[in-house]
Amino acid sequence: MKIQHKTKHRKALATAVFLGAMTLLWCGSASAQHYSHTYRYTGDVEIDHIPDHDEILPQAPDNLILRFSAGVTLVKLIMKDAEGKVINLNFRYNPVANRVFIWPLPDLPGSDYYVVDWGVIDPEQKLMSGQFLFSAGPDAVLPSSLVTEEDEEHIMVPDYRLIEPGSFLGPGQ
Repeated sequence: MKIQHKTKHRKALATAVFLGAMTLLWCGSASAQHYSHTYRYTGDVEIDHIPDHDEILPQAPDNLILRFSAGVTLVKLIMKDAEGKVINLNFRYNPVANRVFIWPLPDLPGSDYYVVDWGVIDPEQKLMSGQFLFSAGPDAVLPSSLVTEEDEEHIMVPDYRLIEPGSFLGPGQ
């Protein structure tokens, strides 16, 4: 009986330790993502952008620049101020793939920081999306230091392949 009790105790302890470790790993990764440069993608294309994430600029930039290691199609480009108000960039979808996108900015309204959300479709038809912050002006401070957890948006973007519209039709249609 004592051996069976010890085995049950060890199994329960091992389960508790495992669950505790998984909880720490999950919470650690969640806190590490606290408004860090987010980027969701499982493919091989790399990105570089100007301004850089969490960059403090002396003045508002004239352009946003997104550079990719392969030709991609830009499907989303949204910029918001610190209050979440969308800044009109006059973005219009263009199906032509490119490696570099230079987007002229309008005169930016005063804000503690700016958030840029972007999305592209890679050459293998995978969705790649991300977000970065920057601030500008003589009194600008590190953008990520101003963002509270309540301000964060947790949007999960699944990795999927685009499906041809005709594939939804049944046989013989």
